[in-house]
Amino acid sequence: MRKTLSVVALVVCGLWSMQAMAGSSICGAVAGNLVANCGFETGDFTGWTLSGNTTNPGGNYYGVDGFDANSGNFGAYMSQDLLGTGATVNLSQNLATAAGGTYQITFWLEQDTAPTTGYTHSFTAMFGGTTMLALTPTVGSPGPVGVWTQYTFTETASGANTLLEFLFENDDSYWSFDDVSVVLLPEPPTGVLAATALFAFLLLRRRFGAVAV
Repeated sequence: MRKTLSVVALVVCGLWSMQAMAGSSICGAVAGNLVANCGFETGDFTGWTLSGNTTNPGGNYYGVDGFDANSGNFGAYMSQDLLGTGATVNLSQNLATAAGGTYQITFWLEQDTAPTTGYTHSFTAMFGGTTMLALTPTVGSPGPVGVWTQYTFTETASGANTLLEFLFENDDSYWSFDDVSVVLLPEPPTGVLAATALFAFLLLRRRFGAVAV
């Protein structure tokens, strides 16, 4: 199915690729990004682990191409081929993290078309087993269609290794996926924490009145 769409969109794809070649991927410029091959600029899934429903005859159900890039030269197109089973094709990376560290997770997602009756579209993003985002567009409420949407979350790592995972199902079309970044956020300086605590104390004191000594 993707091959057919690619033929139809050949001219558009060529123009898009020429524009994308003007710069590198957004995520590649993010300082401290822990995600390998964050924008699929190798032209494949190098650095990523594929799992779940990995059946992919002819490369029609998932892969990397220039047509699905949010930035740079490449992006991923993700579908699945077992209608009605609820099976997903999954992308994941096991990241080296600091226990207790706070991380900002960002990625870009596009739903190519709204689901038609009888077909399922679903997308789930997880960090360390915690679901950050779960999308299940419907015919009546398709959500964003045909436009790239940036999603950003802040999560805390519980250990030295944290699994970043994305689950895709799209029975009749594709999710386009690109520009994934995970960065450790700096801790506030001690002085900032002290000032924040003092400010909170003064607010409480003002609200409830001075405490007699």
